[in-house]
Amino acid sequence: MLRNIFWSAWLAMLSPLSLAQVYPSTGTAWVLPGSWQGTVIQGQPHTADQVKTWESQHADVVFGSMQDLEINRRMHAMGYMYAQKFDCRPGKQEAWLSQRALNSGIDVEDGYLHFTEDTQLAMDKPNKGLDYLLEGHPYHLLLIRNGQFSTARLPIKLEPDDKLVMFASYPFERVSVKAGGLPEIARHVTNDEGSVARWRPLEVEWHIKSGEDWAIKYEGQLQLERPWDSAQPWYQGRELNSGELGLAAGLRVWMLELAWRKPTEVESLAITPWLEVRQQRLLIPGWDPANDVDGDGYINPREFSSRANTKASARFRHQARLIPAGYMWPGTCWHRVNFLDSTFNKLHAQWYLEDWQQQGLSGAYNDDMAKLLGGNQFTVVSGGEVRELAMMAGSQQAEYEYAKQLAGFLKQVKSLTDTQWLAANISELNLWHYAPWPPELREVIDVWLREHYLTPAIGLDRLQRYWDSFALAALQDKSLIMASTKGGLSHYSPSDPAAWQQDIKTGLALYYLFNVPGQTFYHSWNQSYYYDSGKTKLGNWYQAGVGKNIAYQPTAMLEVDIGIPEAAPEGAELVVFDDKGKEADSAATNIGGIPLQPSGWFWLQRSGWFGGFPDQGVIARRYSEGLVIYRGTRERNQSDFFSAEPLDISLSGVYRPVNFDGSLGPGVSHVSLGGYQGMILKKVNEKK
Repeated sequence: MLRNIFWSAWLAMLSPLSLAQVYPSTGTAWVLPGSWQGTVIQGQPHTADQVKTWESQHADVVFGSMQDLEINRRMHAMGYMYAQKFDCRPGKQEAWLSQRALNSGIDVEDGYLHFTEDTQLAMDKPNKGLDYLLEGHPYHLLLIRNGQFSTARLPIKLEPDDKLVMFASYPFERVSVKAGGLPEIARHVTNDEGSVARWRPLEVEWHIKSGEDWAIKYEGQLQLERPWDSAQPWYQGRELNSGELGLAAGLRVWMLELAWRKPTEVESLAITPWLEVRQQRLLIPGWDPANDVDGDGYINPREFSSRANTKASARFRHQARLIPAGYMWPGTCWHRVNFLDSTFNKLHAQWYLEDWQQQGLSGAYNDDMAKLLGGNQFTVVSGGEVRELAMMAGSQQAEYEYAKQLAGFLKQVKSLTDTQWLAANISELNLWHYAPWPPELREVIDVWLREHYLTPAIGLDRLQRYWDSFALAALQDKSLIMASTKGGLSHYSPSDPAAWQQDIKTGLALYYLFNVPGQTFYHSWNQSYYYDSGKTKLGNWYQAGVGKNIAYQPTAMLEVDIGIPEAAPEGAELVVFDDKGKEADSAATNIGGIPLQPSGWFWLQRSGWFGGFPDQGVIARRYSEGLVIYRGTRERNQSDFFSAEPLDISLSGVYRPVNFDGSLGPGVSHVSLGGYQGMILKKVNEKK
C-alpha cells in the first residue's frame, strides 16, 4: 500500500507541461545533427532543408544545434561545449577571447595551465591534430601579388614584387624555410588601434639544415630586441585575410612579411617547433618566470644561457601549456584551461553567454567530462608539476581539485546565462562510484547525456547496476538515454532489415524501462560514436541513402501511446538493484542512503526465485496503457544467446504487440520472446 501511495504522489507531480511535446509517452532528442542531405521519406524525395524540418518536428530537445536560431529556441537546443580545453589551432572561441582579452587589458595566457618544469608525457601514438604544433604549421599564409590577396599554397613560385605574409597564433623566435634562396624578413608593428602600422625589417641568423636539388632548408633565429605584440590582421585599411574564419573572428596574430629579390620557388615555410615526440614520449618545455629577468615575456638568448632554473627551457610562456597526451579524438589537439584566474573566468563565461544568444541555445553539453587532469590524459614520465595548481598532472589530487574548479566555473556560467540546460556527457559512468568527481560537479549539471547507455545484448547484470539513472531522476535532473545497436543482431547481419528493426525495437523497450516522463529523452543510434544528419551507407543500415535520424528513430512505434509508468503489480517479484553489495528493490526510494526514483521493475520470469540476481530472466515494467519487457542473460554480449530457444511468457493480461511500423498485433495473453529481445505491448482495455 505504501508503495502505491508513493507512486500516486509522484505521478501527481507530473504536470502536462512536463510531458513530451512530440510523442505521447516519452521525450525524444537528437545528438549533434547537421550535414543534412536529401533523402526519401515515406517514398517521397525530400531536400536537405526538408529533412532538417522533419527533424525539427520529431524531437523535443537537441544536444548540439539545428543551425537555425528559431528552431534551436523552440527545441531547447544544448550546444556543444568543452569548457576544459582550448584548441591548439585557435577557432572562433579562442579568437573571440584573444580579442576581448586585449580590449579588457587581460593576458589571454592567464587562461591556460602551464608546466613549471620540462615535462615528458607518455604518448603511444601522436594525434594528427598535434602536427599543427609539432610541424610548426603557420596559422595562415597570404600571397600579396599586384595588390591582390590570396591564400598561398606551398610550393609556390614567387616574383621579386611578391610578398608572403606568415601568420602565427602565438609568438615565436625561429623559422624554417626551404627555398631556392634566403628571404628578407620583416615583422609587423602595431598602431594605436592594434592593426599593422608598418613592417620593420628583422635581422635573422641563418643556418643551413639540409640541401636537396635546387632547394635548401634554412633555419633562422629572429634577432628580437623584445617580443612583438600581437596584431589584428589589418593593414592600410584592408584585412590581411583570404577566408580564414579565425582571423575574421578577431584572432590576434603574430606576422612576418617575407620577400625574395629574385624569382624563387618556396617549398616549405614553418615555425621551428619547441615540442618534440621521442620514443613514445611528448616533450613539453616548462616555464619559470624567474628565467625572464626583464619580465617582458620572452627569455632571450642571453637570459636563456644564464637561467636561474635550468629545468625550465620554454622561451615563451605559451610553450609550456598543458597538452593532454592520452587518447583523444582523431585530429584534435587541446590545451587545458586554467579556472583559477577569476578575471579570465568572467571573460570565458561571457563567451558562452554571447555564443548561446547568437545561436538561440538554451545551454550546452560538456563533452568528455571524465577527461580532465587525471592519469587517463597525463601519464608523467618526468617533470609534470602544474604551475597554477602546484600539483602533479595525472595525480588523483590534481584530477579531483581540477574537477572542483571546473564545477566552480560551470556554476559561474549558469549564473551568468541563467540556464537550466547545462548538460554533461558521462556515458555509463556512475557518478556515485567515480572517485575523481566531487559532489560539486554532479550538483551543477542539469542534464546528463548517457551515450550508448543501452544496447540489445546489455544483459541483466548491467541492468541491475544501472540504478544511478533513477538516482539522477531523484535529483530532478534530466537525462538523454541513448539506445544503440552496438553488439546487436545487426552487427552479425548488417544487410538484414529484420535484424536492424529488432535491435531498434529492443532498444526502445529497454529505454521504456528507464523512462521518467518529463525528465528523460530517448535517442536511437547505430554502433558508432559519429553523429550527423547525413545519409546511411551499407554497414550502418541495411539500405544506403536514408537520412540517419529518419532510419534509426522508430517514429511509428513512438506514436503508440502506452501511457506513463506505473508501480509493479501487487505481489510481483521486484527486481533488485546492486550497489557493490548494497541492495534495494525497484520500489525503494534509496540505495545505500542515495535517493532513488522508484522504477517499478519486476520479474515476469526468471531462472529460480531465490536471490536477487538470476542467470536468466524477463524484466517488465507496467505502463498505464501498456507493458514493456526484456529477456536477458546475466552476462552481456553473449552472441549465442541470440539463438536461445524462444521463451513463452505469460503477460497476466491481454495486450497487443507493437510492431516496428506502428501497427498493433492481435490481443494476446502470452508472447514468445527470444534471447536479448525486448518487446512493447499496448494494453487491451476491457469493455465496460
